[in-house]
Amino acid sequence: MEVNQRVREMEVSIIRQIAQKCAKIPDSINLTIGEPDIKTPEIITQKTAKYMMENQLSYAPLGGVPELRQEIASFYKKKYNIDYSADEVLVTVGSTEALSTTLKGILTEGDEVVVVLPAFSLYEALLKMYGAKAVFIDTSKNNFKLTPEMLEEAITDKTKAVILNYPTNPTGVILSKEETEKIAAVLEKKKLFIISDEIYSELVFSGEEFYSIARCKNVKDQVIVINGFSKSHSMTGWRVGYLMTHAKFRKELIKVSQYTVTSPSTLSQIGGMIALRDASDVSSIAAEYEERAKLICSRLDAMGFDVVMPKGAFYVYAGYSKISSKDSLDFALEILEKTGVALVPGKAFSTEGYIRIACTKEKELLKKAMDRMESYIKEINL
Repeated sequence: MEVNQRVREMEVSIIRQIAQKCAKIPDSINLTIGEPDIKTPEIITQKTAKYMMENQLSYAPLGGVPELRQEIASFYKKKYNIDYSADEVLVTVGSTEALSTTLKGILTEGDEVVVVLPAFSLYEALLKMYGAKAVFIDTSKNNFKLTPEMLEEAITDKTKAVILNYPTNPTGVILSKEETEKIAAVLEKKKLFIISDEIYSELVFSGEEFYSIARCKNVKDQVIVINGFSKSHSMTGWRVGYLMTHAKFRKELIKVSQYTVTSPSTLSQIGGMIALRDASDVSSIAAEYEERAKLICSRLDAMGFDVVMPKGAFYVYAGYSKISSKDSLDFALEILEKTGVALVPGKAFSTEGYIRIACTKEKELLKKAMDRMESYIKEINL
């Protein structure tokens, strides 16, 4: 007996592999997984616990708790001026299930999906699992900015969808209103699904603005927005996310979600509802991540890294060509072995010559990690 060949050919993500190696090293500092260290706002945990003590937890309604779906729609209208109704919101088990449900629901064997590099490894893994082909656009030569020309070149008659992720994991890059509208103009002509992964949309740094492609009315009916509470509200363990799309697509995707997970946890959905009602302002959390990112960028720059200055999310992506000629996996493993600091190699995002650092530790621990790296890099450059 054998399992599906596509599954056999897959591996646990490089990010998780390095995190596992890190866990076995005494006094190591794990800067790999995007796991917020900032506590979930207390009002969310307190009110959710109170609800649990006072109510029987039953299966959630198909598609999500109606009050949460309404809160999500209202939040997007107030924050981003995008009109979705509660009937266009589908609550999922985190944004990962939202993405999985979307791809499983729209793809058929042999379809192509445009993926903008560097990109979170989940995208390519799911495409392989569902029999689709990832068509990559490398933006590293253009300051990690996607252009209409790049997009035009990548689209073929087999293209079913494009995945956009802003602020981007791993670079923290965002597109301006004008840049987004130019991308939308291309996609309007092509009539493709636009999967907009907006999980970091609330973590935008000072002076910057996130502009969702769903605001572009000429393509809004093509867009499937992916979002959740894991990053913005430090609710990774609650596993609650959502997608928003035209009702005719939601009607189909809800079937995929039902037969995959039945429904997300009722309690987690209550927590999401409280997050939007009582703790929707996460600007202080974004400001903390910005301070940490600036600290890391400054230290890496002094060491000789070519730093990509993030505009949002909580990562720093940096090139190391002036420091080492090794491939990114070997370089990351060398840093881990010699310093006890775990980083993610660019290979995990289908780009070489870079490493990613998660700013999800307190500043003192980040300084300690930078001190270790600086000492080692000075040694190898002697």
